[in-house]
Amino acid sequence: MECTGTSLPEQGETKKTYYEWIRLAACFFTIFNHLKGYVLFMNSSGVKQLFYMLLSVITKINVPLFFMVSGALLLEKQEDLGTVLRKRVSRISLVILFFSFGIYTECRLYALAQGRDYEFTLKRFVYGVFARNLDETGTYWYLYAYLGFLFMLPFLQRIAKYISRGEFYMLLILRFVLWSMLPMCNLFLRLAGYDSFFVAEEFSVPLASTAAFFYPLMGYYIDHKIDIWAVSKRKWVVLGAAAAAGVFLSCLCVYINGAADEAYLTLFDYLLAVTVFLAVKYAAEVRFPALSAGKMAGAVCFMGSLTFGIYLLDHYFKLVLYKGYEAAAERFMPSLFASFGWCVISMILGGTVTWILKKLPVFRKLL
Repeated sequence: MECTGTSLPEQGETKKTYYEWIRLAACFFTIFNHLKGYVLFMNSSGVKQLFYMLLSVITKINVPLFFMVSGALLLEKQEDLGTVLRKRVSRISLVILFFSFGIYTECRLYALAQGRDYEFTLKRFVYGVFARNLDETGTYWYLYAYLGFLFMLPFLQRIAKYISRGEFYMLLILRFVLWSMLPMCNLFLRLAGYDSFFVAEEFSVPLASTAAFFYPLMGYYIDHKIDIWAVSKRKWVVLGAAAAAGVFLSCLCVYINGAADEAYLTLFDYLLAVTVFLAVKYAAEVRFPALSAGKMAGAVCFMGSLTFGIYLLDHYFKLVLYKGYEAAAERFMPSLFASFGWCVISMILGGTVTWILKKLPVFRKLL
């Protein structure tokens, strides 16, 4: 089923229901990644540590899933640079400016309430927006990466149109070599007392190594060039086994490294993200068609249309409410459940505010 509307972050004309299931999961994972629950494995041991570590590795597919949905939606189009600049780049640029200024203002008010000085000048804001170093705006890094994707969109659309199966696998192989094999080799070289192995800085394969280019191409290919009805049981087993092996190796490397290093937490995130994308599409389109029909589809499409606003607003609520919430919640439940609880609260609050804001013409276009 497709849900009509123009409320996607990508401003698409239609929304396939499985996109919205994926987007909701990615949104939940994104909020979780910025909470205490995400790094609980650092202060635990035994089976509990392995469980927390497994959870952290799995939730790192949040950004890959967002980019894959964007690729599936946008790379099938053919747009000129002028259209992209006018419709897409300008919109995301305004989102960055507006919501960064909101956070900047909130930090100023929070400092005043505590009786602290806080530099609040136009110069600091402008420089901070360009460098993405304003206080409390670190979670907006995705907007900058997405903006880079949009600038390359006309070129990527032409590449995607002609991408072959061999080229798809070549990108996966290059990703494996650059993103998985090299970090693992360096980890074990370091443990053995040898120097790390580095590739020349001049060598660059951005379509494979840059997330903002790689994942949209992956999303486009598996959504538009793989027939979900034709995927055999054998292929599902192979894909599931590859994803499970990737998660195991990521956890092993995180455990050996002994720290929450993003390089190891995301070691095989592309394998798991591809598997999850295909599995959700299969479930919604083939195995459980009720997920894509009737009131269920309408509810999911509605909630999915709010995820961009939820992501943008989460830190607003966190600055004001989270410390009090965490202190109260952890008196009654484990830290992991407290983090899950905040994810639900943030999505409800953010979704409600986003729904209200989208009734205003200006915010309807931005969100």
